[in-house]
Amino acid sequence: MVRARRGFRPCPWAFDLARFAPVRAGDRAVDLGCGNGILLRALAEVHPHVGARIGVELHGAAAERARLNARLDPAGPFAVVRADVRRLPLRPRFELVLANPPFYPPGWGRAPTGPDAGPQRAATHALYGDVADFARAAARLLLPHGQAVFVFDADRLPALLLALDGAGLTCAALRFLDDDRGRPSRVLTIARRGGHGLLVERIPLRAADI
Repeated sequence: MVRARRGFRPCPWAFDLARFAPVRAGDRAVDLGCGNGILLRALAEVHPHVGARIGVELHGAAAERARLNARLDPAGPFAVVRADVRRLPLRPRFELVLANPPFYPPGWGRAPTGPDAGPQRAATHALYGDVADFARAAARLLLPHGQAVFVFDADRLPALLLALDGAGLTCAALRFLDDDRGRPSRVLTIARRGGHGLLVERIPLRAADI
């Protein structure tokens, strides 16, 4: 997997999300803010029957790395579109939307610093769209029977649920991922239009995924 020489490891929860995602044969998937493309690669490895895959990434360097990873993907190449999730050039034709949106508002807590820290700050802090923007984008891209899968900070679950509701999506399932202290660290959600009932799961975060 090609990634930036500096910076954090991209989305260590990629395979947890892929295993959680409800994928049917031929489902078309789009990853909003795909970074290096790790979610799309994990999705195809876990669900080799998945259909076309597209990544959306705003930052040029990350998009180029995603395109390189797409060409190297053993499951076959996926497409990468350089675009802002708030102004997407895509039509609503996806059965599955994936998203690992920035967890924190601008100015919240400690943000990466330094001359090369811009992309890292954008990955952790909502400088170019917050979770509500990602939820609205997911709702626009989904087919009527489609589903969106998000990974988010467990402590900020209320913000995610409010964003989904504001976009007209209903949370159908939650899975909490525990950190090495046994505390919920991340939450996975499946959201769709309409429906009722909520499945809640909690599993430990494996050391290999940290």
